[in-house]
Amino acid sequence: MSQDTFLYTLPQWFVFAGIIASVYGWVEHKKGFRMLGPAIFVLLGAFATFTLLNGSFSAHEFLTPEEILSEEMEEETLQEIPFVAQLLPAYIAFLSSGVLAIPAFVLEWKNKKGKSLLMILTGLAGLMGFFVIVGALRSV
Repeated sequence: MSQDTFLYTLPQWFVFAGIIASVYGWVEHKKGFRMLGPAIFVLLGAFATFTLLNGSFSAHEFLTPEEILSEEMEEETLQEIPFVAQLLPAYIAFLSSGVLAIPAFVLEWKNKKGKSLLMILTGLAGLMGFFVIVGALRSV
């Protein structure tokens, strides 16, 4: 499995697992699953942070200094954005969903108000990242 495949496959599984666990816990009134959903999104946020800091979206992979100096950059920028670069907004959305999942998990644990709203926002942020990936895959 190439790194590109790993970059778009693993987060999709995280998003679906988090949403399914949360919805199942909400429908069946099972607190363990309601807490598992935000925990999965926290893991997704940690994965997104690791991937962003690891340099998977670093610009030096797309343009070399030689291309910039020889003015080949103008030809490259008129073409399509590289696939990995199209995934960057998705990873920012995954990072946001991970950050939103932390208070959702805490509120669920303490059974406080606002837990459902935060979980919905967490799921929407994760879905936004999912659809960015789907759009990038369709452009390839």
